[in-house]
Amino acid sequence: MAAQCHPLVRLGPLVAILLLSLLAVVVFCFSVLAATPDCWRQPAAPRALEFKGSGSSGPLQRFLHHDELDGAGRLALFPPDSALALASLTAWPLAESTGLAAPFFISPEPLDSDYDGFIDQLISTDLRGRVWLTNIAATGFGTTLLLADLSHTDWRYIASVGVTDVSLPLPLRPAGFNGRYRLLLLIARHIVTGEDALVAMRIPGFSAEPELVNFDALLDRTVITATELASGISHEQWLDIVDNAGWLVRLAGQVTQPPKVVAGVIYSAVATSDFNAEECADQSAEHSLMAMHLHSAGLVYNQRRFRLLNGEGQLTLQQQADGSAALVLDNTDEQQVVLTDLKMISPSCADCTELLQLDQFPRWLKLATYRKETGAH
Repeated sequence: MAAQCHPLVRLGPLVAILLLSLLAVVVFCFSVLAATPDCWRQPAAPRALEFKGSGSSGPLQRFLHHDELDGAGRLALFPPDSALALASLTAWPLAESTGLAAPFFISPEPLDSDYDGFIDQLISTDLRGRVWLTNIAATGFGTTLLLADLSHTDWRYIASVGVTDVSLPLPLRPAGFNGRYRLLLLIARHIVTGEDALVAMRIPGFSAEPELVNFDALLDRTVITATELASGISHEQWLDIVDNAGWLVRLAGQVTQPPKVVAGVIYSAVATSDFNAEECADQSAEHSLMAMHLHSAGLVYNQRRFRLLNGEGQLTLQQQADGSAALVLDNTDEQQVVLTDLKMISPSCADCTELLQLDQFPRWLKLATYRKETGAH
């Protein structure tokens, strides 16, 4: 009997970790400081990843876990059949030396750099805003490079919107500019006012000596000037934006659910109330929707902010009779129509848009990754 129970005992901790993962899906919480209310704290949930295996074994599955070790951030890689970590990453390259990361309240973002269907890199962002790119394989962690130090005395980094692949159309690419890159979207929180900001950072390629991005390199796009409101983004302004390391927009409130990127437009549900950095917005707050251009944080509609009756529910797309799309706030009791005739960014000019037709979107859909040429037709 003891021999039969032994595998179950050995798998117990891993099962507990997986249960935490399910809890994290149900409860969307992230935090600015460890002392903040539980509603903003995201449980550290393991993430199932597929890695390249040998020709006979096929894909190899691992679980990536992020947590705190003595107040510092740590990554660990687990096999699916054991609670013992294959590898652990606790030492991080810093601008001046090697040291500890702040806690990872943001789940690391897995990347497939060569688009072969397997994970081979991770983007990790700690509470202070330091961003690392780590090579990873089924056997453990490889080389880690510090890509950015977005540290600022007023801001802490609490959530990730994700990593978006960007391909600028040829007419919009400045001379000598690589129009294909990845954009990391983060949520930062002001440690005094409790206000959130949306931060977009262009991820440089993995190189031996990447140019370190710092907070001052981000272009502040919080205010849309009168000239831009009237005439749109000028050619010079567009060149300045895309040649920059990234941008930042203060949201004048707290995000209440993960922002959604649809056809090049970022939608964020924001609540405004008398909160501070240690409090969370609630249903007594004033709610609104922020919409902005993915590349430039510029206008997509004639305004950035739209009023919401309340903030209950999830932002979802809904197809209308004519094939166009509407954005609705969907909860168990009712649907609140937020925007109709949604727009998508257009390659015609820096801030051109066109009507989003759900029956034509997405225009490109990945159907498969052929890992071997044999048998592919």
